[in-house]
Amino acid sequence: MYSVASKTNGMGAFEIDDTFYFVTLRFPLYQYLYPVYATTIQVSGNGTKSLPDFCPSVSHYHNIAITCQDHVPIDSFQNLNLRWSSPEDSGNFSIYSSDTLYGGTYKNDAFEFQNVDYKMILEYNYSGQDVQNLQIRIYSEIPQSNWLPYSD
Repeated sequence: MYSVASKTNGMGAFEIDDTFYFVTLRFPLYQYLYPVYATTIQVSGNGTKSLPDFCPSVSHYHNIAITCQDHVPIDSFQNLNLRWSSPEDSGNFSIYSSDTLYGGTYKNDAFEFQNVDYKMILEYNYSGQDVQNLQIRIYSEIPQSNWLPYSD
C-alpha cells in the first residue's frame, strides 16, 4: 500500500492502532485538501538531496506532510530538515525522531509560502544504511487548475 500511495501522490503513514483517529485529523482530509507538490525520494545514511522546485500558484498557507520512514517501528530515523529558498523568502521544516505523531511515521505542519519559485533541499540523518522511501507532500486550501503528475 505504501508503494501505491507513493506512485499516486498519496500518503502511506504507519501509525499505532490506538492513536489512528488522532493522526487522521492531521491528514489532508479536512482543511488542506488539494495536493500542489508531491515527491517520493530514496535516502539512506545521512546526506543532502535536491528536490524538485515548489512553485505555489498563490501566496498562502500550505500544509507540508512528510513520512520519515517507510516502515515501523521507527528504528533508524534520527532527523531531517526540509529547506526551501527563493530570493524573496526562505524557511525550513525540521523533524526529529521524538517529533513524529504518536510514535508513527507521519509529521505535518502549516507554513506560509509566497507566489514565487522555491528551491527545495532535504537534509537527512538515519542511523543505518537501509534505503528509506520518503513521501514529501504539500497541500493547499485553494484548488489548483492542474493535476499533479503521478510518480513512475
